Amino acid sequence: MIDIYLVLFSFLFSCIVTLYAVPSLIKLAYQKRLFDDPALEERKIHKYRTPNLGGIAVLTSFTFTACLCISGDILPYANYIFASGLLIFLVGLKDDLAALNPYKKFLAQSITALIVVYFADIRLTSFYGVFGIYEIAPVVSYLFSSLLIVFIINAFNLIDGINGLLGSVSLIVSLTFGYIFFRMQEYGLAIFAFSMAGSVLGFLRYNLGKARIFMGDAGAYTIGFIISVLAIQFIELNKPDEVISMVDSFSQSVPAITIAILIIPIFDTLRVIVIRLVQGKSPFMADRNHLHHRLLDTGMSHTQATMVLSAFNILMIGTALSFQYIGTMELLILIGLVALLMNTMLWLYDVRQVIVQSQPLIVEEDSEKIYQLHDHAREVAEEALQQYEEKQHQN
Repeated sequence: MIDIYLVLFSFLFSCIVTLYAVPSLIKLAYQKRLFDDPALEERKIHKYRTPNLGGIAVLTSFTFTACLCISGDILPYANYIFASGLLIFLVGLKDDLAALNPYKKFLAQSITALIVVYFADIRLTSFYGVFGIYEIAPVVSYLFSSLLIVFIINAFNLIDGINGLLGSVSLIVSLTFGYIFFRMQEYGLAIFAFSMAGSVLGFLRYNLGKARIFMGDAGAYTIGFIISVLAIQFIELNKPDEVISMVDSFSQSVPAITIAILIIPIFDTLRVIVIRLVQGKSPFMADRNHLHHRLLDTGMSHTQATMVLSAFNILMIGTALSFQYIGTMELLILIGLVALLMNTMLWLYDVRQVIVQSQPLIVEEDSEKIYQLHDHAREVAEEALQQYEEKQHQN
């Protein structure tokens, strides 16, 4: 029973710390003029200069709470996670304060991933039969796991485009992993997840609606990194040969369940990459093709778009957990079809808008043709009347 109290304490305490820290950061940002200025980049959505130091509060509350609640015996590799998390946070903070070269960011992200993959041995060792692949060689495991961590870090950074979205999705994902790890009796990872959830919840108090502060790259990178660690550990701890007797292990089709939990950042990132490649653009070139941009184009507010995407995330998690027994590949196909259905609905909206916008032009062209026919008919009638009057006059 003490364990559940400790988990709840980690959630509430990290939330309180963030609630206390964010106002101080907002005040400091205004004093030092540390803003995200929309005038500096054309595709920025917000209209006013807003502090982007929220990641400092999130990392501080998360790290302090996790270090306070987690002992070495329940999470012996925590030191490597904190070391890597600090590194990726500093990279994001540098990018928030002064733009950082993309190659340097990728290098730092790769080093961050390698630390936990190699030293903490947090890596995938099996593909669970996806594409017919089960156990993978150590070299492939290290490389693939590192790339996966880098991908998730950037995927979470990419969804940080509207108020409340990154925080809401991170809260849903962290709570889901926290609940699952607690039922698996992996209390160290559960505290990790709930500490992150609490810190994000406290931040949302100032980011939903009219945002008073943004998460920034420092926060997005840190959240993406921590969640990537939770995702890999969830998959690895549920390998068929390692699952012994768990109260509720959720051990069926875990790769598919993990993708469902991370569906918003994963699907959004893959979607924009495909769109850019089809359009002949660089996959790393920023644009307005993200899911949240498309929802804003339909007339939704930031809060409405955040609620829609959060609800979709919850729907996908519920679907995956409900159909986990159909098999990994089958569940992956189901998840993919549902995600494509959402994308098709957005595409149909675009088609409808094109049709609606073209209708006034068609009506205008038809009206012009009617007026031309009317003028022509009047000219013919006047000419016929004139000929009739001439004949009458001759008679």
